[in-house]
This record gives sequence, C-alpha cells and structure tokens, in this order.
Amino acid sequence: MTTERILTVAFCGAVLAGALALLDHPSPVRAQQPTQLQIASISVSADQKLTYPVGAPNSPYLLDFPDEHTTIIPPTSSSAPYLFLGASAISTAWGGTVALQSTDLQTFTFATGLGYSPQVMTSPVAISLCNPTYASEFDQNYASQTFVDQDPTLPTGNLVMLYEAENHCPDGLTNGGGGGRFSVGFTRSSDNGKTWPAPENGVAGGPNRYPVIQSSDPPPANGQVAVGTQAESGFIDKSLDGNYYLYATFSDDGPTASTFGVHLARAALGTNHPTFMKWNNGSFGQPGLGGLDTTSIAPQACPAITMGAINYVDDIGVYLLTFVCFSGANGSSTALTGAWYYSTATSLDLEDWTTPKVIANSQYPITINGTNGEPQFDGWYPSLMSPGAAVGHIKLTGTVFYLQGCVAGENLPATPRIFTSRTFTITAQPQPAPVLASGSLANGATYVSGGLVPGSWAQVKGTGLSNITRLWTGFDFLNLGNNLPKSLSGVQVMVNNLPAAVYYISPTQIDFQVPTGVSGTASVQVVVNGIASNTLTATSAASAPGLFPNTVNGVNYPSAVFAVSGGFVGPSNVAGYRNAFPGNNIELYATGLIAQPGGVIPTAQSISGVTVTIGNITVPADFAGQTPYVGEFQINFTVPGQFANMPAGNYPLSISLNGVSSPTTINTSPPGLLVLPIQP
Repeated sequence: MTTERILTVAFCGAVLAGALALLDHPSPVRAQQPTQLQIASISVSADQKLTYPVGAPNSPYLLDFPDEHTTIIPPTSSSAPYLFLGASAISTAWGGTVALQSTDLQTFTFATGLGYSPQVMTSPVAISLCNPTYASEFDQNYASQTFVDQDPTLPTGNLVMLYEAENHCPDGLTNGGGGGRFSVGFTRSSDNGKTWPAPENGVAGGPNRYPVIQSSDPPPANGQVAVGTQAESGFIDKSLDGNYYLYATFSDDGPTASTFGVHLARAALGTNHPTFMKWNNGSFGQPGLGGLDTTSIAPQACPAITMGAINYVDDIGVYLLTFVCFSGANGSSTALTGAWYYSTATSLDLEDWTTPKVIANSQYPITINGTNGEPQFDGWYPSLMSPGAAVGHIKLTGTVFYLQGCVAGENLPATPRIFTSRTFTITAQPQPAPVLASGSLANGATYVSGGLVPGSWAQVKGTGLSNITRLWTGFDFLNLGNNLPKSLSGVQVMVNNLPAAVYYISPTQIDFQVPTGVSGTASVQVVVNGIASNTLTATSAASAPGLFPNTVNGVNYPSAVFAVSGGFVGPSNVAGYRNAFPGNNIELYATGLIAQPGGVIPTAQSISGVTVTIGNITVPADFAGQTPYVGEFQINFTVPGQFANMPAGNYPLSISLNGVSSPTTINTSPPGLLVLPIQP
C-alpha cells in the first residue's frame, strides 16, 4: 500500500470506516461497472443523404431539423418503424418537438401513422416574438426535446423528456434572437410521447412542466444577452445504489459560466418531481437550480467542447461520451475546424472519463454565416444509434444522425440546415492478459516478499493489472452485508483459488486481503475482465507483523500519531509532524499481527503479548488489538524514559508477538530502515 493510502488507513478511520461512512452519504463516491474491452478507435463514413419532409409544396414540412440532439426510439416489433423525436419548427408552427418515423433509417415521414401529430410539443410564443402574458414563462419562446426515454420506474408508455427551454424576452419587451434566459426543462408523457403537458406560465413552470437545471447567474437585463443553461442530451442508468438516474448533459452561458466542456447533472427517478443535482468538483453535490458546477470533460484536445451526448456500448460494457470540438488558428474566427471526439468511462457515478480522442473522418471546416454570424459545420448534434439497441445504447456499429449547416438561424437559403447521417464503426482491442512481476507478491505494509497472513493486507505488482486506478468506495459494499468486495471494476485476485477482497487497483499494483484458509505456499493470480495473469507464489504465515510506513523526504517513519496530543510522528522540520519525546504515548498501525477471518468486516479485539522495540530498548505495548478496520492492528506504547539520557536521532522500530518480529528494513524505493525520531 502506498504512503498516501496508508495515511488514510491509519489517520482517517481506516479503509473500511471511510467506505461504510460513505454508504450514508453516497454523493461523493461513484459506482463502477465492469469493462470487457477497450475502444481502440472510432471512425465514421462519408455523409449519407436522407429523404425527409422538407420544403414546399407539401405541408406541413420541417424548417430546421434537427435543432438539437435527436432521440431514436427502436421499433416495438419487427414490422414497426423507428420513432424519431427531434427539435424543429414546421411550416405550420414555430419551433418545438416533432415526431418522424422510418423503417430503413434513410427515408422519413411524419409519424402520423403511429398516432403522433407532426409537432407534439411547443412553446407558447414564437422565438421571434414577445408576449407580456408569458413574460415570466421559462420556456416562452422555445421548448424542444433533447432526450426522451421510458421512465423505468413506471409502466410502459410513461416517458420522461429533457428539453431546451428558452425565454428570449426576459424583460417582457426585448427579443434578441439568440439572447435571453436558457434552462433545461423537464416534463412527462403517459401515452408514449403522443401528448405532453401544455406550457405552465411562471418562472418555475408548474407541476407538470418546469425547469430543472439553471445557471447560478441571474436572468439577463434584456434579451440581447445569452445567460443560462442550454440542454444538450440525456441518458438513464441504474446505479449501484439501486436508483435509476436521469442524467442530463448541458452547457453554460453567462458571466460565471465554467470553461467550455461537458457539464452533467442527474436526478433519481421514482418520484413525480425529480430533483437534479449538478456535478461539481467530484460529486453530484450542487442543486440543479442555481447551483455551481464543474465540467466532467474539460477542454483538452481542443479549446471548445459542446453538444455532449452519452451512450452505453453494449458490446464492450463502457459508457461513451461523444461531443463536438472546435478550434481556430491562433484564435481566428475565420479559420475554425470542427470534429467529433469521444471519451469512455466505467461509471457515471464516478465520471471517470478518459482523455478525449478524435473520431476519424469527422473533421470539417467551420465557417461563419455572413448573415446571422452563426457557425456552419458538417456535424452539429451528433446522435448515435444501433439497430436492435435500446435508447441511449449502441453496438460496435450503427448510424450517427446530425445537422449539416448552420447551428442556429432561420433556415437561410444560403446556409440550409440538412438532416444527414453517417455510419460509425467502433474498433475494440481485446483486454491483454495481466502480467505479475516476479517477486512482487508481498506483505501489504512492509512490501517484503511473503508474510501473507489471512485477514491482513498483501500486494502484487505488474503490468495491465487494471484499466483504471481507484480504491473501493461505499458503492462497492452495497448489498454485501458483512462481506467485503471481491471485485473492483472487473479486477479480481485469486489466492489458492479463493477470491480475495480487493481494496486498491491500478495498472501496476493491486492491494488485497489474504483470504481465510490460506496456508503454506500461497499462489496468486490477478483476473482482469475474465483474463487471468501468470501465477506468483510466496509463503503464507500465521503471523508476519508489518508496520505501515510513512515515507517523508526519503526516510521511513511509521504511520503513527500521538495518542493524547494528536499530530503525526515524523520530522519536526516538516509541517504537521514532530519528533517523539520520552513519555509520549504513540499509536502505531500494522498488518499481519495474527490471522483473522478474511473477506468480512472484522470484529475489534485486544491482543496480549505484543512488544515494541526502539533501538535496543524493548517495552511491552500499552495496548494492542484488531481494530474494526479491515486488515489493521493498532499498537499503543509509551516512549521509554531512558531516551531522556540518549542522543536525539532516528531509532530503528519494530514490533513483536510470540517471537515473530516486524522487519526494521522494509522494501520501499529504495529499501530502508523504519525509524522513530526521538528527541530527549
């Protein structure tokens, strides 16, 4: 175990205490899902022309489809068509949510044959008008879906919708076109999306249609200024805490807006009025209405990220976030390039997104519309789907539907908005077999080979041992009762073919608890997503005490605190540490003192006969015992008075029980003595 993690064990209530405490406050921790394969690359084909109702003489027809991400709902039978819910004005009404259908994903008609009106939801006032009656209406001028799906907590046909809600007349008088107050709206349908609630006038909407995510910025003084939260897309997923969550991706505009990037919020379904919480600095901990937020994907590959959408890749078991990136040459607005990028994660609870990578063949220039100043790009609002997959789920191949043209505007003849598609291909790379480094199977405190005691910590090193780095969290304990997690993110450890509790995983190191029943020679394998490593062997023991170290400035001090006065034992010239004095009572922390049951939460108990040796002086421990924390023993002792007449210095430190002592030299990098700094 590394120094940082041992400090957590020794000084912060230990491994299990933190995990169990988080069960009562789950928001700071994230759940994990096992991964099977990694994505090597994603590529797309050339543009494919689509046929859909656009332009006279037929009416109604679409004017600017799609104006947001598109929701693709799979057929209910082999003969039924796909249902496409998207954002658009139509020739007979202003902007809103429209319903199309298609059997071949190339030719589209209005979904009237399925019982849907051409437009199923809209705002009370057109985007170019102001009406004092609706001046306070949060979605006065625009109400267009960004995501629709079945509420899994309700019977079939009950849909939830996230939508872009805009008021372009926040002062009741001024319409600024692209300016105004923006929000993410929420509403429901109980008839498969055929009807949705009518607008409910008011800043907070009403019980059936209301804002759920808004910026902390106040409404703008006039409609010329864009302020607020713009809806992008959504996803529904079941967390390890047992809740179904509706996730929303969004972007911010305004004086306090975060840097360009993908922002997320989520709400637990199962109630009439879901309450959204924004992702902020590592947890979903800020209220959706007015709370602060930070990006889940910050700009890395390019300075501007927008239009994020989440999917789950069923074939390989990872979450996929796709988004539009655009950048310019030296900041020039006339030399912009846009592209689709992707990132993957093992958990939406953790938001552990990987570094973004470009989707091959998606790069196109961005030009600025000379009439309305809006950027034109062959790739806005990319929405992925795969035949046979549920809403928000995809396979290794499928289709991306998107907007080619101006990102906003009035369907100007010079820059038409064209509904287009491309096929996509995800290339996966198999999980390579993990490789354990010879001689790395060791005691979890001393790092010395062997000394594997049932119920105590051990470690192994190598390559390819995990796809991510993390500790166990409170989510990993859900539904386990008194047991400990034996798999983290698809990583398992087998000791003599017995599954071990796993505490820490990384590509190069695994920390695990030795299971009950291990004796003699212990053989260990790491299994990553079902693929086993080579086998290492080391000696097990009934007792092999090891003191957890805390290495400061290259010196191995014990992970220890002053029992009465508090503070860490260590070099006095480092903040937070101080030398020990004769008469001080000190708490040490160790593993491997005696064999204990593995794989379960331990029971605290005292242990007699433990001694502490400092230099050449041995004293009995004032107290020794198994703590309530996994694999951890606490040893209290008093610094002997003899040191009052001895020179100050770092004295070798060890503990002993029944003739078995902890090593004073441990295998840190480089190996060194474990010492107690004493000042007379």
